[in-house]
Amino acid sequence: MKYDITTALTSLKPGAEWTLIGDDYSGLEWLDSKQTKPTETEINSKIAELDKAEAMRLLRVERDTRIAKTDWRAGSDLTLASAWSTYRQALRDITTQTPKLDSNYNLDLTSVNWPTEPS
Repeated sequence: MKYDITTALTSLKPGAEWTLIGDDYSGLEWLDSKQTKPTETEINSKIAELDKAEAMRLLRVERDTRIAKTDWRAGSDLTLASAWSTYRQALRDITTQTPKLDSNYNLDLTSVNWPTEPS
């Protein structure tokens, strides 16, 4: 997800009332009397913060999907083989790496070292 002024405003000022014509700060009309209008710098900082966190968010989504595919192996009536236990732990530890986004703003799956699923 590519973050923009709309997502930044929603994050900075939840529930605030405003309209936006176009896609930049000059088109922002602040309608909320309970919250102050954020500055353009505040909005740009929030966009940068959200952008920076996006790769890690997507990494966690992919990691959780991969762990979920092995959940059946960890059922209470099954004994989890050591290789599967090691694999699942390696997936949980993947967030210690620094993921990157590709040019389409998706997680670059090659930017991290994924553990190999046991056979």
